[in-house]
Order: sequence, then structure tokens, then C-alpha cells
Amino acid sequence: MTKITVGNEQLFYKEQGKGENIILIHGFCGSIDYWEYVIPLLSDKYHVIAVDLRGHGSSTFSGEPFEIEDLAKDIKELLAELEVDKAYMFGHSLGGYVTLAFAELFEDSLKGFGLIHSTAYPDTEEGKDGRLNAIRKIQDIGIEEFVNGLIPNLFADESLTKLPSEVEKAKRIGYGTDTIAAMETQAAMRKRPDRNIVVEKSKLPVLLLKGTKDKVVPLDRVASASSPNITEFRLETGHMSMQEAPNELAKAICSFVEHN
Repeated sequence: MTKITVGNEQLFYKEQGKGENIILIHGFCGSIDYWEYVIPLLSDKYHVIAVDLRGHGSSTFSGEPFEIEDLAKDIKELLAELEVDKAYMFGHSLGGYVTLAFAELFEDSLKGFGLIHSTAYPDTEEGKDGRLNAIRKIQDIGIEEFVNGLIPNLFADESLTKLPSEVEKAKRIGYGTDTIAAMETQAAMRKRPDRNIVVEKSKLPVLLLKGTKDKVVPLDRVASASSPNITEFRLETGHMSMQEAPNELAKAICSFVEHN
């Protein structure tokens, strides 16, 4: 992995392969390691860049509050440092929120983008209350116990039985999240706006990848938009297709890029 300085933070990233640029952004309490199986499958054809968001994985966190847009600006600075003018960007869950913010702010830097088990909708009032509860829980019981409760819900029920090592791996990745960064990320997700209009009005190719067994983002809560440039793809997984079905996820991304 390599790092760059962005503001007060050190952002770590990994790049592999040659060809069209593909940016991968992980979800909450995730890291580059979420993409461990997917990166080799994509880097046979493409130049893949995966990044650890602030306070996640190896990237540092200075303690300053931030918003989702700030995370998108971090990615923009990374791409400028790497002299990447245009790329396809795919974000998982939280990474999808960052991707949408990036598409709104820097559409000219994209060739296309995709939401991987993510949503263009804002939090419901119930969801916002859940964010506050999560912040309190992280503060009260610590990041490890919080992650122990979070991760199993991300996998399909059968994956909990068939892929116990992957569930444990996701937990270990989550343990590396900075505690304060986790709370600030929850606050940032709570404040994010409705970005359905970004999907609807974008002239770029858009991939909406859904898990039929996703307990976090239901099939009908991904996006409200419908247009010819939107490709929908469903996998028989929970919220974690990069670990539950990495080959199928990589094929879906490759098909999307090749088609567009």
C-alpha cells in the first residue's frame, strides 16, 4: 500500500493492473481489504485503485468533524496526485454515498459510477435515530463490541453458516476503525442529502448493484430514478457480495465497464 497526505490526514491506497481506471471505495467499518478477492479479478483488465477512507483501515483521522462531501474531496485529491483524469468509481454502502457526492461535485472526472449495496436515498427519521443510537453505542461499548454486533447483519443468513471465516475477517477489518472516526462517519451519514437526482440527471452510465438478501439496503431503497443509462444488476447475496460472491461481483463490474 501507498499513502498520500490530504489536509491533516494520511490516506492509504492500493493500485494494481493497467487499463481503464476503476476506483473502489469500501463501506462503513471496512477497508481496502474488503476488496481483497475482487481486486485481482479486475486488475487483469483494468487499473484498479482502492482507498481507505479517513479513520478506516490504515488511513489516519485527525479528529475533525467531516461530511460525506469531504470524503469525496479526499478521493479527488488522491486522483489528482495519481494524475488520473477520468475513472469509473464503485462504492460499497458508505462508499456509495461518497461516490454519489463525488458524481455531484466532480462529474467531469468520471466515466461512470456504481452503487454496490448502497442507496441514493437519505436516512429516514428512524434511520437518523439509529445513527444516534450507533454513536452512543460505539461510545459506550467500544468499536470491537460494536463491530461484533454490526457485521453479522451484513451477510445473508446462509453466508453466516457457509462463510464463517469471511464473517470473522470482516469483523477483524472493522476492529481497525478509529473509534472517533466511526462516530463522526455515522454523523456524516446521518446528514447526507437525498441524491436520487444525481442518479436521475447524470449523463454517465450508472450501475445499481443490489443484493436480493440484503438486510441493510432493500431492493426498493436503492434509487428512485429510471433512465436508459442505468444498469441494474442483482446478486443472490446479502450486503457483502465482495466476500459472499466476489467472482459474480467482478463479472458485473467488468460487464458494466465493457458495455459502456
